[in-house]
Amino acid sequence: MIRISDFIIRPSSLQQKTVLFILLPIFLILTSIGYLGMRLVRNVLLEQWQETAVAKLQQTAHQVDMRLLRPKELLQLHQNEPDLDTRSIINQLRRLDGVVQVNSIGSQTLLAKQGNLETDVLLRRGASLRQRQKLEIKAPKYDQNLKSETVSLVSAFTDSAGKEYNSIEVVISFENLINQIVRSPWWKSNKAFLVERDGNILASTTLSETANPNDVRKLKFGATDPLEKLTLKALQTNDSGTVFGPGKPPENISGFCRLTEAPWTIVLIAPGDMVLQPIINFKNYYFLSLGIGIVLALLYLRTVISRTTTAIRRVSRAASELAEGTSVLPLVVHSRDEVGELTHNFNIMAEQLQERLQLREAMHVAKEIQQNFLPSAGISLEGIDSAGICVYCDETGGDYFDLFVPPGTEGKMTIVVGDVAGHGIGAALLMATVRGLLRSRVCQPGTSAQMISDVNRLLCLDTTRSGNFVTLFFLTLDLETRSVNWVRCGHEPALVYTPGVDEFTELRGEGLVLGVDRDWQYTDYTFDLATEKQIILLGSDGIWEAENSRGERFGKQRIRELLTRYHDCDAQRLLQEIIAAISLFQDGHPQLDDITVAIVKTDFSAVTWHCSSPAPFLPDAAS
Repeated sequence: MIRISDFIIRPSSLQQKTVLFILLPIFLILTSIGYLGMRLVRNVLLEQWQETAVAKLQQTAHQVDMRLLRPKELLQLHQNEPDLDTRSIINQLRRLDGVVQVNSIGSQTLLAKQGNLETDVLLRRGASLRQRQKLEIKAPKYDQNLKSETVSLVSAFTDSAGKEYNSIEVVISFENLINQIVRSPWWKSNKAFLVERDGNILASTTLSETANPNDVRKLKFGATDPLEKLTLKALQTNDSGTVFGPGKPPENISGFCRLTEAPWTIVLIAPGDMVLQPIINFKNYYFLSLGIGIVLALLYLRTVISRTTTAIRRVSRAASELAEGTSVLPLVVHSRDEVGELTHNFNIMAEQLQERLQLREAMHVAKEIQQNFLPSAGISLEGIDSAGICVYCDETGGDYFDLFVPPGTEGKMTIVVGDVAGHGIGAALLMATVRGLLRSRVCQPGTSAQMISDVNRLLCLDTTRSGNFVTLFFLTLDLETRSVNWVRCGHEPALVYTPGVDEFTELRGEGLVLGVDRDWQYTDYTFDLATEKQIILLGSDGIWEAENSRGERFGKQRIRELLTRYHDCDAQRLLQEIIAAISLFQDGHPQLDDITVAIVKTDFSAVTWHCSSPAPFLPDAAS
């Protein structure tokens, strides 16, 4: 099954995250801003070019209009002031630049030619016959007499029937009229036309100078070319403008402007790449400079960020070495920013961790020394089997057990279990003190009560200021009398189990904890052992107070059931089953207190015990 998460990029290093989440977004943002800026500037430049192109065409059209304006003004004067002398107006028209002939038809006729003037004056009709007047410009035509193209401006009066009875025709050289257009640089370098409203071509750069003018009149602007068709449509509705052909940039661009004094339009068609070359050059330089700027900015950011990532990587590498236990030198702080603060704090942390590593090594040594204080194996005498164990919740602890035969005694064995308040290195030191005092005292004569009283008096010298104390159960087993003698110093009672009768007995007794009252006098108690086998268990409260994840405690009842189930096993195996049952009960829950167990099995019937394979204590132990 394909999941979307399979396509998600997950950077594995800070350098990759920097590129993916910082440099790449910045690059995309800068590129987008640059593209939008380019579009905006391009549109502005394009509008400016359109305005400039139309302005040039309007300027040229204005020059042509000015050549037509003066004759038209005189003709309009003739129409508006009929009483004026027509000959004077005709003479003024003849003197205008470009005028090659002036014809007058009606009450007066004046034929004016360059180099030859013929005058035929007729009687003038009355002004009352004038009804209508019109002024028009006719399309260029080829004059066979003049051997050139001409344009006629006609001012005429018509009667009520529409018949012309008085008119003046001004014949202007078409070549002279459009001379300003033809001489323009854009006319020579581009494809240009002078067209009528319906598309008839009056002049064009596409035709040779020797082309027959009559052939020119037969051509139609916009007959085949798509851009010409669009331009013809546009000039029929607008006085001026620009039209873009297909493509980006467009292959060709046209600009047009209509003359004011004649029904003609100047059309200019230029290649798009040439027209837009400044814009294209600007775009190329713009993106080139933008790309270089973005690359430089990204390189600068990468350099700055690389310094940060290098510093962080240096801290990470030092942290890894520190985690492996290797001593590291203080890192050099190169900046005052967050990375410099991180490096400074790491140096402080590294110093403290190295101190803790040294302390941990010291704790390992202390643990090894404390383990040496504990018996490495149980003691087996005739009819007696013993074993003990301490399981600390820290490197060191305050629990203590001891199995030894007092010096100078025959047939006796001493079992001691103690529990110092708290746990850790302090409790371990106090436990070592108790062990030393106790072992020193048992070498001297005296009863068990006297020995413990002396140990308490000496211990109080060390615990008066600290307020620490120790619980202790001191038990001596006498093989000759087959009895046990014990002193209880605030410790949990010893548990005696007799398998033959399935009976549990607790060895109790009064007694204050050690290290509290130096004048306290302890009392010893005696219990006779049976001939048949019995099990004596001494332990610390860490056994029955062990908890699982549900907050349940192991309890003494489970200890009784274990003794009942595994009573046939030797002391060491029975000890292992108890520890295993406690661990299984906790089920991974952390151990909160030290656990100490000492077991003594007695059997004075000279029976040898063999451990069978009993069922596990807890129902789920088999799984």
